[in-house]
Amino acid sequence: MGVDWTALEEALRVAALRHAAEVIDGHPEQTFYAVSLHGVSTEESDSIAMPLLALNSLQALARDRNTEQREQFVERGEDLDDPDDYEDRADAELVEGLSSDVASPDDEEAVEDEDDDEDLDQVLASIEADLDENDSESFYSDKWEPSDWHWSSIDLCEDPAAGIWSDAMTELASREGWEPTIKRYYQTLVAVAHSLRDELNARTSEDLVTYVADEDHAERLLQLCLSPEQLAKHFPQLGDLIDEH
Repeated sequence: MGVDWTALEEALRVAALRHAAEVIDGHPEQTFYAVSLHGVSTEESDSIAMPLLALNSLQALARDRNTEQREQFVERGEDLDDPDDYEDRADAELVEGLSSDVASPDDEEAVEDEDDDEDLDQVLASIEADLDENDSESFYSDKWEPSDWHWSSIDLCEDPAAGIWSDAMTELASREGWEPTIKRYYQTLVAVAHSLRDELNARTSEDLVTYVADEDHAERLLQLCLSPEQLAKHFPQLGDLIDEH
C-alpha cells in the first residue's frame, strides 16, 4: 500500500484550517501570532505519527508566563499577597525590651550587612530581568515552543483515519527507507503550513508565523516555512545560522 501524498496534504490542510479557525474565531479579543504543526519526529522509530496543531496568542502567552512566575514565587516560599512597601505595624511587639529607635552596635552591623545583601539582590535581579527580556523573544523561548502554548496539542485526524495514514507511511518507510519517507512527509507538512498562513491571515490582525516544528531541524524548517520578511522580523538572531545551511 502506497501513500497518496496529495490526499494527505489536503486532509491535513482542511482539518488544520477548521480547528485553527474555530480557535481564532472563538477568541476575537485575542491577537494570535503563531500556528505550528509539531509532534512528528525525524528520528527512526516503529511508526510515523500524525502531526499535532498548536496555536498561541499574545494574551495567552502573557497569562501563562504570569502563572508560571507566580508558581515559582510560591515554590520559593515568597508571599505574593504582601505589597512591596509592606511594613510591620508601628505598635508591633518589641523584642527583648529594646526601643524601636535605639539600636546596638551589633544591630547597626547587621543593618549594614542587610543593606549590602539588598544591593546585591537588586543588581542580580536587574541582570536576570535583562536576560529574561532578551530571551523572551528568542526562537528557543516558550513564545515559539508549540508544546508550551495555550492551545498546544490539537489532534488533526481521529481514529481510524489517523491510524490508516500512520500505517501507510510506516509501511512505506519499511519498504523504501525511513529517510526518504520522512523527508516526503515533511515536504507535505511544509506545504500545509504555507496554506494555513495564506488562509488564516484573513482572520487575524498579525501576519501569522506558521511553521513546522522539529528540534533537530528547527532553523532549516523556519527557512522553508517563513517569508524572508518574517525571518528578519522575528528571528534576526538566526540569520547567520540559517545562511550557513
